[in-house]
Amino acid sequence: MRYPILFGLVLFVLSCNTPAPADLNNLPSAKDTLHFFSKNVNDSFTVYINLPAGYRSDSSKHFPVVYLLDANLYFDIMATVLNRYAEVGLAPQVILAGIGYKDFPEMDSLRNRDYTYPVAIPDYEMPVSGGADKFLSFIDEELAPDLDRRFRTDTLQQTLMGHSLGGYFTCYALLQRLSGKQHRFRNYIAASPSLHYNHYFLLDALKKTVPSKTDSLNVYITFGGLEKQDSLYRQLSSLFPSGSIIKKTDIYSALDHMDTQLPTFIKGLQWQLGQ
Repeated sequence: MRYPILFGLVLFVLSCNTPAPADLNNLPSAKDTLHFFSKNVNDSFTVYINLPAGYRSDSSKHFPVVYLLDANLYFDIMATVLNRYAEVGLAPQVILAGIGYKDFPEMDSLRNRDYTYPVAIPDYEMPVSGGADKFLSFIDEELAPDLDRRFRTDTLQQTLMGHSLGGYFTCYALLQRLSGKQHRFRNYIAASPSLHYNHYFLLDALKKTVPSKTDSLNVYITFGGLEKQDSLYRQLSSLFPSGSIIKKTDIYSALDHMDTQLPTFIKGLQWQLGQ
């Protein structure tokens, strides 16, 4: 399905003060910054948390968790949009967990390491790559269980979403779920995933995967019309024709590669979480 532009661009507010770390002895604040050292990756990560308004007013409710990649770039604006949209019923109330790095330059260099698999072919000239398996183990075995202990999370409604190489990693995590290697996420949102990586390695692997009929998953993948990915779009549209994988693929006709992330994230959450 092809769409015109659905959203005006929202200005980034990246000059906000860094919120204080969570105090586990008190009710957590609406925004927290947590710091994790991952044994799987052998490196440290900064995780930004945004709690929905209902978290503080309803002390018994558990909330879906949305894990957002490239958080140094996207967390502030996604938290702002989700908060405002949730106020007027246009977005679900979720716990937003943005996985980031010490700063933007570090994110720009290390995302190649963490979001890709296998190691990049020489043509890409990536100094580090191929660590998606370790990064997924960090989320699945270290980060997510810790957040489940700290916050009232709905462990049956957890979403992974990313853009570009982050979208590639989201599809990689989907492949691992379909292969029975991880069971954390039920929902996957990938904006303009870089599936050309290593001569479409991941797309070929997805084509060969037979989903379990008992695995109820929701998958939303988009591209911008100006990316001219019609062939790739058609291939993705034909994946998983039967079974319990609920898949939706869209093209935003007037958008390019760097324009698809915000409408994809919002529309994906609205679709998957019932708004």
